[in-house]
Amino acid sequence: CITATHHDRETTPRHRSSRMRSTPTSGRRKDSKDNIRVMFTGVAPTKKHKQMINDIGAMLIDSIEDAASATHVIATDGKTKLRRTPKLMICFCKTSNILGIEWLEQSAKEQKVLDPNDFLLLSDREAEKTYNFKLSDSLKNGGIARSERGGVLGGWYVYICSGVAGNKAPSAKELKLIVEAAGATMLYSLAEKNVIDPAKSIIITSDPATKSQVKERGVDRVASMGGHICTTSWLFQTMITQSLADVSDDKNMGHRSKRKAETKSPPSTGKRKSARRR
Repeated sequence: CITATHHDRETTPRHRSSRMRSTPTSGRRKDSKDNIRVMFTGVAPTKKHKQMINDIGAMLIDSIEDAASATHVIATDGKTKLRRTPKLMICFCKTSNILGIEWLEQSAKEQKVLDPNDFLLLSDREAEKTYNFKLSDSLKNGGIARSERGGVLGGWYVYICSGVAGNKAPSAKELKLIVEAAGATMLYSLAEKNVIDPAKSIIITSDPATKSQVKERGVDRVASMGGHICTTSWLFQTMITQSLADVSDDKNMGHRSKRKAETKSPPSTGKRKSARRR
């Protein structure tokens, strides 16, 4: 799980949004400034890197509110492993251009924006082991999800229970941005009039879910109608892998209400399935 509440946390502090001035060397660069939007996540850009971005006629963006508009994402400086920050999860949902610093340095050297496909971050063994995913698969999955349904959670409705934000999870604002970047529609209430399609609704709890979250008004009713109760761990894994588990499989999706679970045949071991996403 993400263990802090700041959008680019594991180690880096928030930086003010920085819009570099257009370089006057060519009209082409001025025109491309809004088209090439570079975001750093997990590592902080140095003064030299900011100048490089300016030199190739690109724009540096920093605010998490702008993460969904990033076209090129620098997620490592070659010294540190990729980090599963809120910014990165948003960017994974929107672009396959997840890069190392080499792309920027080489682009600056050649004084032009180089093809990011030649610099994609396709492997980070330490990060892949830590977060249990494969980078190359995630980039591929993300592209397919965006083209087929507008994002990995396209067509789904997501409700986040009280007490989730900040509990080994990002802030409420960051969670909302992550969910919306993935193509889902946020639900702010589980009132009957708000839940259009219970079977396409996902209820997010902490990991493990608290008693108050499971008993929250509307949770049991929606779950009994086919809704899915999932933990933040499931959500973060969905974002980093860009792959949606089979929603008909509770083992992969998370868990449903006690009432729903009791309608199923018990496991062969005689033990009830754990409600916690493993």
